[in-house]
Amino acid sequence: MDSELAAASQWATESNAAVFIRLISGETESGVVQAMDSEEGDEENEEGEGADVIEFHPEFTYPIYGEHERIFGYKGLSINLNYAAGSLATYFNIKYTKRIEQMESTSAVALKADDIDTPMRQILADSVCATQSEFAQQVVRDTRVFRPSGRKVHEYAGRSSQTEQLRYEIYSSSFNDTESAKYHERMQAFVLFFIEGAQFIDTSDERWHVYTVFERLDMNGQTSYSLVGFSTVYNFYCWPDRKRARISQFLVLPPFQGQGHGSALYSYIHAMVLGSSDYADLSVEDPSEAFDDMRDRNDMRYLLKHNAFAHIKGACVEQSAISELQHKHKLSRRQMTRCIEMALLKMIKSVKSQEFGEFRLFVKRRIYAQNMDLLQALDPDERKQKVAESFASVVDGYRRVLSLL
Repeated sequence: MDSELAAASQWATESNAAVFIRLISGETESGVVQAMDSEEGDEENEEGEGADVIEFHPEFTYPIYGEHERIFGYKGLSINLNYAAGSLATYFNIKYTKRIEQMESTSAVALKADDIDTPMRQILADSVCATQSEFAQQVVRDTRVFRPSGRKVHEYAGRSSQTEQLRYEIYSSSFNDTESAKYHERMQAFVLFFIEGAQFIDTSDERWHVYTVFERLDMNGQTSYSLVGFSTVYNFYCWPDRKRARISQFLVLPPFQGQGHGSALYSYIHAMVLGSSDYADLSVEDPSEAFDDMRDRNDMRYLLKHNAFAHIKGACVEQSAISELQHKHKLSRRQMTRCIEMALLKMIKSVKSQEFGEFRLFVKRRIYAQNMDLLQALDPDERKQKVAESFASVVDGYRRVLSLL
């Protein structure tokens, strides 16, 4: 039995590594087909003549294939999600070299391969292309004629050369627009692949707004688009007659990360909130550590540029002063407090100074107030240790952010 179990384990595949996501653009159908038929990891065949391919893997597949993120019953498995780079027209196919039912076995235990197709199709839009040929035709067409839905609200520069120029465009849309709703249906699978714990949003709720970022390539008189990232924003009611914008999902696709696109998108959303009297402030739902870092950098740059901390001279910052800054710059109270703490740390020359001692007390009081229920359950010595550890972690994080400004 042990030998049979060992043999069976050889048929297990990590689903994150088995799923290949491709963004494809192309001028010829044959080039698109050649790119799709290339072997993963073969750099010479990664792009067909007349086609451009960006390939990457998901960070998470547990919403599709279970919490262990393993698929049983295949060898040489590749699960291919092919997208037209701009329109996200989709073609899904599965390849493998061997399947366990195809092997002769004398085992008393029945071995059955997992269903790969059904769970994946459940998260994809209904408009998946039926054949590779149909998809290749759609890619060539969309490379020439696809234009983003919604309203263009911002544009910023990318790299350029003698033959091509890259620009990036941000579009605003809602689900009242049919084309935008259809586009979101194709795009939403990415949140499951790259945002831990994410779920699809209720597109029947008119209070949702979607912001998409596209790369625009102008080359030889032709313009084509590729999706870079997106954010969903929910508008809450704020008494008596305003809205409170909350960023819910925020994603820059892996090939475009580390290039400033997240900062450009976040800064636009904040600027939109600042520029409208309809909005009271901007908050974020359950931000990741990476998002918090990006947000902190951008908020601090904005606040320093606008001399927001000019009247803060020491750690004895009144709650009324925090509220005034929060309302003026339309940040959540938690975020405004963090930024004030970073500004105070930036002003301190030495950890041995009286100013640092006052700063430490100011931050520890905030940590204690935010975690009071948990801390009160501890004995005094352990409580003191936990607060000290939290303070050290907070300071390390602030110093990292300040070093990047």
